[in-house]
Amino acid sequence: MPSSAGAFREALDGACRIAGVSAEGAELVHITVNAVFRLRSLPLVVRIAGPQLGVEDAARVVELARWLAAEDAPTVRLADLAVDQPVVTADGTAATFWHYLPQHPGTQPLPPELAGPLRHLHALGPPPRPLPEWDPLRVTRGRLRRAPDDLPPTDLAFLHGLADRLADELPALPFALPPAVIHGDAHIGNMLRAPEGHAVLCDLDFMCLGPPEWDLVPELVGCLRYGRPWADYQRLVDAYGFDPRDWACLPALIRVHALNVLTVVLPLLRTHPSLRTEWQRRVHALRDGILTGPWVPYRHSI
Repeated sequence: MPSSAGAFREALDGACRIAGVSAEGAELVHITVNAVFRLRSLPLVVRIAGPQLGVEDAARVVELARWLAAEDAPTVRLADLAVDQPVVTADGTAATFWHYLPQHPGTQPLPPELAGPLRHLHALGPPPRPLPEWDPLRVTRGRLRRAPDDLPPTDLAFLHGLADRLADELPALPFALPPAVIHGDAHIGNMLRAPEGHAVLCDLDFMCLGPPEWDLVPELVGCLRYGRPWADYQRLVDAYGFDPRDWACLPALIRVHALNVLTVVLPLLRTHPSLRTEWQRRVHALRDGILTGPWVPYRHSI
């Protein structure tokens, strides 16, 4: 499974050969655990799954995307190919092909625009095939089990212990809103501007049935950790109709979010050692109970 830019590029070449499209000149748009390429030959983007997502996960996303399109949900749309999606390469890497939405400078969706897509999503009825139940620690614990063995043992022991404590705590939380179809990773980095002008959600990997409060946490963390304007968050929660800051159980979700962000880059720490300084700084801050200290975005270290 790919975990470096070169390996992702090889997976792109293989997926495009199977799909019958050219990968020549494809532009790498985004890379963390997954990679997204924009094709030059067609107005498509290709999402290459990293080691944390398998073929079954990609197939579930494809099925969800088709259901969301049938529901006219504000989400990105799959491309029509001559082969079935997901496209699976010889080494078992899954790739999905999507319509490209050109993004122009100064038109990036703003946090308040997240409210409409979330309200639409949370109001949907159940899809034809049952969604997985919200379990934000399942993937996190799997990442921890596969963590590089040269990380400080005390850091890994702390993260394992925190995951255990949160796993015991989450089922007892008295959520204020009824369960719904949720995006699972809702933030402005997972929104795009559609040609018609409205914002749509992308990156559907973590969609599930769960607490809508969870979809309001990432942008809150954006204010706490990255210095995004609080006024934008206020407009978001005003437009949505619920403010999690008034909810007593919010600190538990902030810790879950922090743990997820800490573990998502574990597969990259070997190939991108420059990430380690920021990663360890975040671990130590979480251990010290600091939930509001600033973070440097990982992309600045890759």
